[in-house]
Amino acid sequence: MRFSRLAPLAGACTIAALVGTTALTPMGNTAQAAPTDGTLADIAISDADCATGAPTFDNVITAAASALRTVVPAPQLVAYDQQVNEFRQTVAATRIHRNLLPVDPGTVGQRLDDIDDPIVTYIVNGLDAVRTGRMDTTVTVSELTVNDAIEVFVLSNRIVKIPTQMAANMVPRVGYMLRGMVGGMFKGVHRMARVIQDRVGDTCNIPNSYAPLDLSFTDDEIYQSFEVPAHIEDLANQLVLASEDCRPAGGLSTRQIFERTRAYLANHPELPVDRDTLNNAHDSIQAFLRDHQVAGPLVMRPVEELGPIPNAIDYGPLTFLTNLGFDIHQGRLLDTVPLADVSIENSGDLAYAALDSASLLISLASMVAGIGGFASSAVLTPINIAKVMAFAPAKYGWPIMRGVLRSMCAAE
Repeated sequence: MRFSRLAPLAGACTIAALVGTTALTPMGNTAQAAPTDGTLADIAISDADCATGAPTFDNVITAAASALRTVVPAPQLVAYDQQVNEFRQTVAATRIHRNLLPVDPGTVGQRLDDIDDPIVTYIVNGLDAVRTGRMDTTVTVSELTVNDAIEVFVLSNRIVKIPTQMAANMVPRVGYMLRGMVGGMFKGVHRMARVIQDRVGDTCNIPNSYAPLDLSFTDDEIYQSFEVPAHIEDLANQLVLASEDCRPAGGLSTRQIFERTRAYLANHPELPVDRDTLNNAHDSIQAFLRDHQVAGPLVMRPVEELGPIPNAIDYGPLTFLTNLGFDIHQGRLLDTVPLADVSIENSGDLAYAALDSASLLISLASMVAGIGGFASSAVLTPINIAKVMAFAPAKYGWPIMRGVLRSMCAAE
């Protein structure tokens, strides 16, 4: 009997072990060891032990092998255990770049954990890995956990959400409502995955009959260097993970952005820039930003400061109207703010609100035209599709960019 022939059955046992044992075994249950016979599985399991935490791939393999071991004839146990060990060693020898996989946002930073957008986490962690030199660090597949696999699903769910919402938004007349319904469905799947991760981490690990692998020989091993494009490396070196001691990049004002841009261009040795012309242009722009004011309601608060409902929906017109209500209540409706003090995040949020408002008006106009018989679906449908495609880059890109800007600070 070769272990390789049992791979499909091992996968089935893996699922059964995870769903049955991990989901149903409460904290504090004792693990009973099967009788041993002097083979590789002759390992005592303490009744008092209840190791918690997400099981690794090696834990899953050994749990599946332990389940299969109960049906292996006694004369073949030694050979079976040897094949299991060889398979485990093969998996342990397979290495991957850790930072090419999605990670738990809580392991990267508190702000990422609060935002909990897997695309944002993936981008921020990747940029930080490039800046700190972690991009070449690898781990064995055996060390990856079930929760790491769930993170891949969470990221895939978030990526698939974008084209699905786009497709829903193209439905004539009711597309903008379907988009919200589809978004809510994907968000529910996301939250369910997080609940499963928490449950997996809080229950007893699946007992098995095999000794832990010795992975000391793989520690700090560097795999084939991962080539990072020069422009990505340059960007990564300009940003650091946000902390309580720094101001997020999204909070930088237009004045600060132009100052940093001038400094970068003036000090870049490979750019043939006339320093005097650059400085004069910078001074003119700063004077314009300082001397021109914008209405206070156009400088919107961060959406999380507006309450749980606007924060959950994060819909441009609603966010703008809620901000306007705060300004009226606080007597700031007629206040003005210099352009120099408007932040990157606020500029993006304002553009996002304008985009959402334009999209809503076009959808409502199409609905009225269709109901009133002023235009046929042959005319309205292409218009609606063109609107969705034209607005898509900003509509689906800005929330991700805003999350990145909130999670990273400009490097000094």
